[in-house]
Amino acid sequence: MLSEKHQAYLTERIKLKTLFLLLALPAAIWAEFDEKQFRHDVFIALYETFDDGDPAHSAEFLARLSRESDISKEELPARLIALIDTLDKQRKNESTAWKTLTLQGEPEVDAKRANKLLHYLCKESRKVLSSNNDHLLDSSIKKAARKSRIPFFQSRTFILNSLDWALSDNISNRKENDIGLLVGGHTNRFKIGLDPLFIFFDTQDEAFVREQVREVQRFIIPALVRRLPESERILWAVRERESNVLVQPDFHLVFGVENFNFSGSNMDLKPCVELRVELRAWENKALLLQEPFSFCSQENGSANASELAPFWNETADALREHILEFLE
Repeated sequence: MLSEKHQAYLTERIKLKTLFLLLALPAAIWAEFDEKQFRHDVFIALYETFDDGDPAHSAEFLARLSRESDISKEELPARLIALIDTLDKQRKNESTAWKTLTLQGEPEVDAKRANKLLHYLCKESRKVLSSNNDHLLDSSIKKAARKSRIPFFQSRTFILNSLDWALSDNISNRKENDIGLLVGGHTNRFKIGLDPLFIFFDTQDEAFVREQVREVQRFIIPALVRRLPESERILWAVRERESNVLVQPDFHLVFGVENFNFSGSNMDLKPCVELRVELRAWENKALLLQEPFSFCSQENGSANASELAPFWNETADALREHILEFLE
């Protein structure tokens, strides 16, 4: 049993801890806000520095950023190095944000070379920020570009595209909003295996079975447009051919059909499709997602189906869930 004096002491300690916690909360909130604002100021200053096409110097950039962020030029190098460390950590962890960042040079600069370029840019930036001299930033970019085997003009374009993407409304800012999607697709040439098609459709009519897998996107797109709005996140979806100047989507979803085949045995052939999926922000055309997507039917094989319509619906459902997972 605690004495009254001891109980009073503990009560006072709890009150003090609670007070300190309440005082610390606004500080933590403002610290997070300030960091986000600082990143935004950095992106703006970098974009304006590189966008005008003139030679860019580190002293000029730091002076511009100091004005934008209201942070002293003496303090900026340490803050910027911390930001670079955060970016490098994203690279090492291969985060979704990092993978999206490396897509901003497509198709001229593939993700693998973009990854190298960003790595060397981080190293060159640390050298510049650790020095008291005024550096020509274009020289640092040229060094990073040369080590990454990327032409200088493409590396500069990649940097501007990346900054444009970083400044745009990112996925996390859209999470709580209903979104609209523009949907398109095409079919690339692939080798058609006729024998499993004959078995699946239970016919020897070659013209008929070929027609069922010709221009496959014409089956998937309508199913996808119907099923995307079934999600709470997606308000509407329209096909490319139905769009007009009044249609202002948030994202543009495009897929390419790379292959169609079957899995399983002749007793129950399961249709499979291989796609290449791209998702872009509509406003600035920034590439957010580009990856292969494969799907095989779980429910509609030749044992219980003689048409592909149920499979296209399955594919649309699976692709919808894949896109929603990315948007989360």
